[in-house]
Amino acid sequence: MQVVEVVQEMVAGEAAANDGAAEAPAGEWTAAALAHASALLTLILGVAGGVGVLIGPAVPLVMYFGYRKESRFVAFHALQAVVYQAVGILSYGVLAAVLAGWVALAWTVSGLLSAVLIGLLLMPFALLLTWVTLWLLVCMPFAWLGYGLYAAYQVYQGRDFRYWRIGEWLEQEMKS
Repeated sequence: MQVVEVVQEMVAGEAAANDGAAEAPAGEWTAAALAHASALLTLILGVAGGVGVLIGPAVPLVMYFGYRKESRFVAFHALQAVVYQAVGILSYGVLAAVLAGWVALAWTVSGLLSAVLIGLLLMPFALLLTWVTLWLLVCMPFAWLGYGLYAAYQVYQGRDFRYWRIGEWLEQEMKS
């Protein structure tokens, strides 16, 4: 008998923690999932046009302003998607700049020191750094997209999803 009561308390606690997510209509779950799935648009526009990557976060931002007064649930997920995409774009840009600087420095030092033959020993390390940099810069956007699509899938399946760190922070900000 105690186990049943504990399970009922857990279910009641989860429903209360969702802040109205359980009562959201199916259309709102779909809209929230589309806000998360707009990460795909961000990646496609980023690869295709570079500056077009800035259009991607505009989709969930428009959804946020559109649903802000109608549905707190959709607005929260759209805002999560905006912040997630903005953080992803900024972190990718910073990572690309830092790694490009390291690769340039590695090849410059290797080239300058090749006059005394030490640079020839450093060239494999410069080459390895170049390959690791390329691998990271190619794989990072796909991992980022995968997490965004995972969020869309979770929300579409009826689960209230929170991005790591971003979801909790936004939830606290929206309550205050």
